[in-house]
Amino acid sequence: MPDAPGATLSFLADTMLKKLAKYLRALGYNTFFDESADDQELLRIALDEDRILLTRDRALFEDAPDAHAFYLTPQLTENQLKQLAQHYPIDFNESRFLTRCLECNTPIEQIEKSTVRGEVPARVYKYREKFYHCTVCDQIFWRGDHVKRLRKKLLRILEAE
Repeated sequence: MPDAPGATLSFLADTMLKKLAKYLRALGYNTFFDESADDQELLRIALDEDRILLTRDRALFEDAPDAHAFYLTPQLTENQLKQLAQHYPIDFNESRFLTRCLECNTPIEQIEKSTVRGEVPARVYKYREKFYHCTVCDQIFWRGDHVKRLRKKLLRILEAE
């Protein structure tokens, strides 16, 4: 499945940036993250897949080609996202929002409600009409109150640049 419209940037987050990777995925950006990848593997992936390597590791940044790496100075995830958005065209786009699995980065698909009966809490099944599925890690998603909070948080972060 291709990336959602407008999400042309592809990122690769180092092991210190797990929460930032999830925020970028929530925004619809293709963001690779693997806690087990060492520096050489990250550099190879960045080059092979034409991804922008995001890091807080000065030595890793200095080993990466300039066009493929971005050094983040803030420690707080919200400030990292702000810094990234000041340098790249990172934005909140409703058509891209939550189109990727936050855990494995796979584009998610809407599935028939009847297929999730017994797989989600009964209360959720009763009150929600739309469900989404990750074909790789087999998670089922729905847009509950947590989605409203995440949307509000990401909008606040990106509008505060």
